[in-house]
Amino acid sequence: MEEDGDTPSSPSPPCIINTIQHIRILTQSLSSDDPASQLEATTEICKLLSKGQIALIDQAIREGIVPQLVRFLERNDIPQLQSKAACILTNITSGTSESEHTRTVIKHGAVPLLVNLLYRGNYDMKEQALRVLGNIAGDSQSTRDDVLSHGALLPLFGLLWNPTIVKPSILRIGTWTLSHLFHGKPPSKLLQQIQPALPFVHNLLLMADEEVVVNACRTLSYLTHDGSSKMIQAVIDANVCPRLVELLQSLESNVAAPILVTLRNLTLGDEAQTQILIDNGVLPCLKLVLSSCDKIVLRHACSVISNITRGNISQIQAEFDIKQEVAQAIVNAADGTPQQIQFLASKGCIEALCDLLTCPDPTTMTSCLSGLYNILLAGETYKGDTVWVNVYAEKVDKCGGLEKIESLQCNDNNGVSTMAMDILGTYWPESGSEQD
Repeated sequence: MEEDGDTPSSPSPPCIINTIQHIRILTQSLSSDDPASQLEATTEICKLLSKGQIALIDQAIREGIVPQLVRFLERNDIPQLQSKAACILTNITSGTSESEHTRTVIKHGAVPLLVNLLYRGNYDMKEQALRVLGNIAGDSQSTRDDVLSHGALLPLFGLLWNPTIVKPSILRIGTWTLSHLFHGKPPSKLLQQIQPALPFVHNLLLMADEEVVVNACRTLSYLTHDGSSKMIQAVIDANVCPRLVELLQSLESNVAAPILVTLRNLTLGDEAQTQILIDNGVLPCLKLVLSSCDKIVLRHACSVISNITRGNISQIQAEFDIKQEVAQAIVNAADGTPQQIQFLASKGCIEALCDLLTCPDPTTMTSCLSGLYNILLAGETYKGDTVWVNVYAEKVDKCGGLEKIESLQCNDNNGVSTMAMDILGTYWPESGSEQD
């Protein structure tokens, strides 16, 4: 995240040369004993580096600006100087991942001083410190761990503990930084650090500020990314599931995507953990989401559905209403594009539909047969010079679905028997004729 200005087009070489020379002169002013001269120089350098030119940042680092800025972070008697120093560090650390710029800032000891400013600085100073720490944490897993090891979580939670009274910009930057601190493979001791603060994340989900909500959802998705049962349980215990399901109904893609990623991760837990999501009404919401035109949202929704059907078939067969919801959700998705259907097939949804064909409810059986028909129809599009068979038909046969469809030709319900005969007559004509 850069500070103070958008990135313009690259200046001409003479302009770069002149600016580099100007940075050299300004950097010398940082060594002045006059605080006013130091503040004037840092203010000007902050403006120059906000343009995002790597060449200028490289030159400033070569001129030895970073150790000077780190020293300014300790000047509690001149908060304006601290703030401008942090502003420059924000621009220095806003480059590409695993950058030498960020490592230079860490090497000169900026992180513990920035963390300290979260305790004692004014709100503007805290906001600047959060920007730098967020950039550093987002650079790589090792730099993130460096920020965590210096205790950044505790003061950050202190800032976010009551989001209704916190300055909105602090909330946005703070939650953005929080999400960066949990991105990537989690440290081994992360659970004990984060568990007491998970209720704060729940409170963030209740905010009206969409950016704050999105950042909180991303935080949860990162925390549960590795499928750890303990972390999943900690998130569930924070009572976030009802709110996630409620938010999912908004169908806003920028909110729905991180929510669905979190739900996908939570459904990687055990059956009891997945059941909590089902009890909170996630399946009807997923049916609504499947009407979205956003491909990323659809992909994540299908992933959640496939996890539920794959991992909790015994639950689904024990609960009639849940069985209907899952079947209808998969059928809705099976009415999508060939790519979407291919994703469903890869996640075991064909097998799930075939398992549900033993359901005694005619409506559910008809929905499953309809979904299978659409999937098999999509399978025909993949036939060509190299593929001579319907790959989805093979999956249906392999999991025992063909035998179940054959038996449904004699079902007492006319709709079920007709649909079964249509499928057999279209995709297994020999099987259908044998039954007749």
